Amino acid sequence: MSYSRILLLTLGIVLLNLAGCSSKPVAPDSGSQASVTDKSKATARKLDPKASAAFKRALKILQEGNTDEALALFQEMATNYPTLSGSRTNIGLIYLKANDLELAEASFQQALEIKEDNAIAYNNLGVIYRKKGRFTDAEQYYLKAIKTDPDYANAYLNLGILYDLYLRKLDIAIQYYEKHQSLQSEEDKTVKKWILILKRRLKVSK
Repeated sequence: MSYSRILLLTLGIVLLNLAGCSSKPVAPDSGSQASVTDKSKATARKLDPKASAAFKRALKILQEGNTDEALALFQEMATNYPTLSGSRTNIGLIYLKANDLELAEASFQQALEIKEDNAIAYNNLGVIYRKKGRFTDAEQYYLKAIKTDPDYANAYLNLGILYDLYLRKLDIAIQYYEKHQSLQSEEDKTVKKWILILKRRLKVSK
């Protein structure tokens, strides 16, 4: 896999979050699955049944590939349930997947206004700023994602890629790649190759 084909943006579907409930993508950046902790599941059961049903419907439609309808439903939820950060986060992910960076950025910022410990929003703002060439901002938002959720593997991977390809800080890139690996249930073979390549490059340069 060449570096030019690396997918940085998180396509994981964000589960509803409210009153401390947060979702954690468990797949690589190109994945499409998400899960919640046991505590989050317990919180989710206490949600307004109408909000929960609306979210499940929007999620199902998004999983079926009907992005436009899902976007409309999440936007309706954002209006009807303005205290739910997850709706704004999902809107941001949909816009980001469509490469509409301005609308995606606005959506993630709105999500953070509702719930400031939204690691997924921070991570994806990092993706947006990386795409815009604002590498220092991207770095800061990835770091905020990690500070918010120290077990957020995607943020470590994105930081590794940022230091590797854009900031050319290979030793630091290796550290973040290795941290990403440590959080995987199974070793990522592609990232393992990147680590080996970087270590060889550093050895040669010394």
